[in-house]
Amino acid sequence: MKKAFVVLSLLMMAFAASAQSGNPKKNAEKMSQRAQGIYYEVENESAADSVRYFRNVMDCVEYSLESDNYDRMPDGAGVTKLRHESENFKRVAKLRPLLIDAGLYLAGHHYRQDGINAWKLYIKASESPLMKADNKNDETALAAFYIAQTSLLERNYKAADRYADIAMRDDDIAQDAAEIKARCMHDQMVTHEDSAKYLSVVAELYRSDPSNSTYFAWLMQFYGRENRSFNLENFIDDQLQRFPKSPIPWILKGETAMHAKRWNEAVDAYKHADELDPKQVPVIYNIGVCLMDWALETGRQGTKDHDPDTKEKVTNLNAQARNYLERVQVMDQHRDKVDWVTPLYRIYVMLGDEIKAEELKPLVRR
Repeated sequence: MKKAFVVLSLLMMAFAASAQSGNPKKNAEKMSQRAQGIYYEVENESAADSVRYFRNVMDCVEYSLESDNYDRMPDGAGVTKLRHESENFKRVAKLRPLLIDAGLYLAGHHYRQDGINAWKLYIKASESPLMKADNKNDETALAAFYIAQTSLLERNYKAADRYADIAMRDDDIAQDAAEIKARCMHDQMVTHEDSAKYLSVVAELYRSDPSNSTYFAWLMQFYGRENRSFNLENFIDDQLQRFPKSPIPWILKGETAMHAKRWNEAVDAYKHADELDPKQVPVIYNIGVCLMDWALETGRQGTKDHDPDTKEKVTNLNAQARNYLERVQVMDQHRDKVDWVTPLYRIYVMLGDEIKAEELKPLVRR
């Protein structure tokens, strides 16, 4: 089957090359006829052979675009008259959406390059004069994202980076596309300058979504490498100086301290972030969790040291934790951003608030 497709592709190229030397209008008609023949096959053949089906879809779109290209050329008298626009548009408008599925199927069945070609053809069709007025459901950014994603798997970093830029035009997938760019940079880091560029991209991703554990892990991996010339503490201090009104450096400082179990420092940093942006649910949640863990550690240490004020200190920390977690409860009632139920339930238990604890108990994930 793959050999047959290669032969067909070569025939298409030969057909196109020979057509270039003839009359543009005749060439347009030949291409359109060829496209219509394949279109008839697509409309009537069984989808049981999906590889053949999707390749026919690709061929039909390609021939239709070639026909339109010739159709737009002036004739011998210098006159441009579109004779096949309607039929070419009909075919491409019908089959173009299938190119996304064609790419997914082919790339997912060991035909990665064919899959990439299907997505590239989608972009080519979308950018053609033939389809310029039909952009209501244009998925060029999605096609570009799939090309970038697959090119990354093929270690074609140049293509992955290029198409990720196109994908970033769509807000819905911009962040995923930026991740691809970051991965490209990571895999190609050689010089100090490469590392600096990678850090700037990852830091920006983290700024856009500070609750994303993947971005934080990338930062930690970057700074945790042996012989790394960059220093995390210096980076945070630099960010705090450069962006004093931004909550992001404080969030990063809080995350770092939280992972190191420096509860006091973490709470202080997160509180600064909360003052600057009181709508960040993960930040408020982390304050509550840090206070709760701080209370547990204070209780253990106080018992060991026989500190008579231990109970009061623990109660005070848990009461603060309750206040922050109850803020989260109000802001994120359906737990879309964080699962606040379990820590808040434990806080109610430790504070002896049996009524509220019983209310939450059925929601606790065990």
